Amino acid sequence: MKNKSKSNDKKVWVEVEVNKYTDGITVFRGQMLKSDLDAWSRGELVESAIKLEKTYWFLEDTVCMLGKGEDSARHYTGDTYLRADTIMLIFVLKDDSFPNQLSPSIDNIFPFPGRTKQ
Repeated sequence: MKNKSKSNDKKVWVEVEVNKYTDGITVFRGQMLKSDLDAWSRGELVESAIKLEKTYWFLEDTVCMLGKGEDSARHYTGDTYLRADTIMLIFVLKDDSFPNQLSPSIDNIFPFPGRTKQ
């Protein structure tokens, strides 16, 4: 693999299912480097973390975004670091997957077998 700057690396929108080993699966969405996605899919990331940028998730009918809102969430930058060995699944999303702040849509969130609507 060529040694290139990660700042020039392509980013992809993803949905990540994380097993926290406590209360089951947690689902996050955001952007990650395509090189990190490729390395994770090849099993090359051991005892490391993957940066998920512009992190958001769904809580019932609400979109929760780090760095937005009026409560303590506004103090966060929106970046989340996930341990690679806790990631169960990664779904690649379309490029326009960041929710619109004015009218966030949860139309593209649908139940999978074994998990409820997030």
